[in-house]
Amino acid sequence: MIEGLKATQRYLVVTPLLSECERIIRDAKVAFMQPEVIADDPEIETKKDHLIALLEAGKNVVTTHAMFNNLADVASMGLLDGYEVIIDEVMSVVDDGYRVKKKTWEQFYVGDGYVSIDPDTGKITPTDLWIEHLEDVDDALSTSLYHAAMAGRLYHLGDGINLAVMPEVLLKAGNSLTVYTYKAEGSIMYAYLKRIGLDPVHDTGSPEIEQEFVRQARDLITVKDVRALRGISLSYNSQTRTNSKTLNEKVPNALASLRRHQFPDTWLPYILITCPKDKWYHKGKAPLLDDFGDEKTAFRPGPYASNSRLAASGYGKPKATWVPNTTRGTNDYKHCTRAIYLYDQNLNPSILNWFGGPKAISNDDYALTELIQWLWRTQVRDDKPITLYIPSERMRELLLQWLWEGQVPTSVRDQISRGRS
Repeated sequence: MIEGLKATQRYLVVTPLLSECERIIRDAKVAFMQPEVIADDPEIETKKDHLIALLEAGKNVVTTHAMFNNLADVASMGLLDGYEVIIDEVMSVVDDGYRVKKKTWEQFYVGDGYVSIDPDTGKITPTDLWIEHLEDVDDALSTSLYHAAMAGRLYHLGDGINLAVMPEVLLKAGNSLTVYTYKAEGSIMYAYLKRIGLDPVHDTGSPEIEQEFVRQARDLITVKDVRALRGISLSYNSQTRTNSKTLNEKVPNALASLRRHQFPDTWLPYILITCPKDKWYHKGKAPLLDDFGDEKTAFRPGPYASNSRLAASGYGKPKATWVPNTTRGTNDYKHCTRAIYLYDQNLNPSILNWFGGPKAISNDDYALTELIQWLWRTQVRDDKPITLYIPSERMRELLLQWLWEGQVPTSVRDQISRGRS
């Protein structure tokens, strides 16, 4: 993406992380600026003010997905006319973190008249009542929900479940829209673009380059089972509800066995692991960090981390590197040589239904796409070998089918089956 930027064009680049904004500013051959608060300028009190000023001046702008609400506003103002819009990665296309309790939603948001809901699309719009009394009710009604709705990107799925999507007005603004990602057919982004009628063209590149990439990945990735967890469901619901107590006992024992027998000498921060956050951190609360990335509060292990030999409670002690299973678009973990994937990835049924069901997006394509994106946070992104421990038979099979182009040798499966873990 950086190599393809041209001095004759104007760009808005949206990327997941601040570190990626800094990399684009540093490495691009054309000049980019990032919206920020300017303390000594009374006309630039917010990042949005600076964003507007930069676009009005015709500057190339790079910012993060966190600015989506503001980007929707500037797109509506016509400030992206003449811009090439580039979205790096598809991380924040859909966010179902705007839930409220069903009774709260029905009684306060809807019943008291603070929102209106389009009966056909489910789109949520704040009423004049909420707009006029925003500050008066901000202790009871979610301001983040309000701003997402004002940006035109919030939809109601039912029972207080709300979904925030990438702003449609942003995706339809500017001269062009380009999204950089891998295996787009399994991404929610691709389904969303089709849902809003943009009919995206999927440029998969050269088949020869794709084949070379996959075969190189096959040589770099060693796939292993975790025998102690065979036959146990690792879906999100199973880990947090159905099999929660069983897994709280089995997973740390399995991890401790891996540590003893598979990688006793690997420095713990070089081990990348994913699982539900409240399984790794006590009550889902990670330690607070200072400006240098050092822990200000003590690490308190959750049920999976306890007795796993991969993490010790206290301040600043080495531990395995936990990241969410949706992590992408960052180079921060490319030192990791081992990866443990404790998930059987599935689309949220409410989100899948909103897109129109399995015909709109394949659950298996989605699962594989998410796994590959997560796996490429490790040193494999630098063409260095890694070992992946993946107990979910379904996820392991999806990855093997991709690595071996649909023809997995019996010897590979036999080797995985015999492996001690």
